Amino acid sequence: MLTRKIVYIDLSKGTIVQQDLPLEWRRKYLGGRGINAHLLYQLAEPPYEPLAPNNPLLIGNGLLTGVPGYGASRVDISALSPLSGNLGSSNIGGHFGPELKYAGFDHLVITGRSNVPVYILATNDKL
Repeated sequence: MLTRKIVYIDLSKGTIVQQDLPLEWRRKYLGGRGINAHLLYQLAEPPYEPLAPNNPLLIGNGLLTGVPGYGASRVDISALSPLSGNLGSSNIGGHFGPELKYAGFDHLVITGRSNVPVYILATNDKL
């Protein structure tokens, strides 16, 4: 459960790259929205078009997601906002965050555009 992995998924190229989440990021930004904001700042490229395929969609578990207890299931979803062109962020609860964590992942970074419908299946440290 403490794998702390980040996965970069490029739908245009069909590539998936897994990396360990740097300890420095975890200490600086804690999790969820903080790491997503950091990643958006690093990965977004000019011109900043919110609906462009190179605009990353970031899904990040909160700091306590997956820990037994009430309220420990938050997931932050971030991207460039079509409304403001800045950080757009929302969060959800429920089973998605803990299940993503139990599958071995803390953050997903999705970029690109697929020509056909695709889905992402995360199970046992595999995508």
